[in-house]
Formats: sequence, C-alpha cells, structure tokens
Amino acid sequence: MSGFLPIVILLLLSGAFDVTASIAGPSGEPRAMPPASRSPIHRAADTVVTRAAVSEVTPDLIGKAIQKHLESEWGGKVKTVSVTVLDPADPVMIPGGMVELHIIPNPTEEGLGRRAFHVEAVANGKPRKTIQVVADIAAMIDAVVATRFLRADEVIDRGDLKTVEMKVHQMNHPFMTDPGEVIGKSASRPLPPDIPLRPAFVKLPVVIKKGDRVLIEARRGGLSIRAYGVTKSNGQLGQTVMVANLDSGRELRAKVVAPSLVEVEF
Repeated sequence: MSGFLPIVILLLLSGAFDVTASIAGPSGEPRAMPPASRSPIHRAADTVVTRAAVSEVTPDLIGKAIQKHLESEWGGKVKTVSVTVLDPADPVMIPGGMVELHIIPNPTEEGLGRRAFHVEAVANGKPRKTIQVVADIAAMIDAVVATRFLRADEVIDRGDLKTVEMKVHQMNHPFMTDPGEVIGKSASRPLPPDIPLRPAFVKLPVVIKKGDRVLIEARRGGLSIRAYGVTKSNGQLGQTVMVANLDSGRELRAKVVAPSLVEVEF
C-alpha cells in the first residue's frame, strides 16, 4: 500500500480530484464541509500589435520627383535635368503606406543652381509631411556645333552641323539648339569645329554682292515695272541696299528678295 501513497499525493496536489473533508456534527454524525473555493484561472489573451505602414523616402526618390517636375515645367528648353539633393541627406520616414511626392511651386526659387524646394509627401490621398529640400540643379542641352572648319561668309549646310550634349548652369544660356535655325545661314566669322554655336556666330547669307547686275522690280497692284541695275553694296535676303538704275543712272533703295533680284516700292 505504501507504493500508492506518492501517486495519491500527486493527484491531490494536481487538483485532479475534488476532496471533501468531513467533520463531526453535534450528534456525532459526519457533516460535509463545502469544497474549498479556488480562484478562477486567468489566461493571458494574445495581444496583436499592428504597426502603421511606414514608407522610406530616400534622397534619390526626392531627386527623381524634382527632376520630373522641372523637365515638365521647362518643356523643350533643355534636354534633361540633373538634380543633386544636398538636404536631407538621410531617408525620411513617412507613415501611411504608399507615398506620392508632390513639388509645391515656389515662384521665388527658379532657374538652375542651388535651390530650395518644398516637397509634400502624400499617403492614401492625405498630406503627411512637407519635406524641406536643398538641391543643386543643372541641365543638359543638345548644342549645335560645326563638323568642320567654316570660313567667314560661307553658307552652312545640314552636313556641316551636328549636336553634342553639354551641361548648362543657367536657363537663358546663349547656345543654339535647333540646327534648323542655322541651316542656310552663313558664318559671320571663322568657325572651328566642335564649338557650340551662338546666334552672333551666324547671319543671313549674302546673296547679292557689290557690283552685281540685278533685276529691279517695282510692283503696285497688278502693275509691274522692271529694269536693270547695279548694286552698290553686299546684300542679304530681306536687307535693303542701294541700286543704280542702268537706264537713268538714278540710285534707288531696294529690298533683296532673291539672288539677282531686288524690289522697290512706288
């Protein structure tokens, strides 16, 4: 029997059985004592901590947002925009899930160079934070250059030109970017190759030279009078030059309208 004693003790301690104690009543009959009350068992509930979604906005993402904004704003003035974000240098944490970056227009900050931007971070359609940004802005253009050495007064053809990409630091740069504005004009000075062209480097071509024999045409309504003359100076298209009428010797002011043709008003 002694071998069962440890098992009974263990069962009693574990609460596997309800044990009822008896005491003698006044007449000696056994009287049951109520079972000892036990404190209820409290089980800790599972706690789920839900953290709000947080997005990391890096300086690179901020720079791309500014670049897209400026390229849209400047249209065809430049080819591409280069943005170097100086501040913030570290990522910015934005709560609320997927974030869109909007550039707030600032009329006091324009052009290239070092600029300040206000970048609004919007998550789920709600503004979350305005990021103060300092960035260096530069732009790239396709500058027109000559492919070979061009002499002064030489007429420029399409094959004489190409474009090269170059960085500019101001929006009102002086360089030409459209080859169509150069083709058909002449060099106003000797032009070495690979030098970005400026408007002052080209001019309308000389189509009439001093001493050329030209046709003088005078028109009014359906009436047209023609005579021959000799030019007193070189002339570009649209330019006014002096012409001597060969019949009368009278000098007239005439507009150059084509090679060997000038027009006078009467």
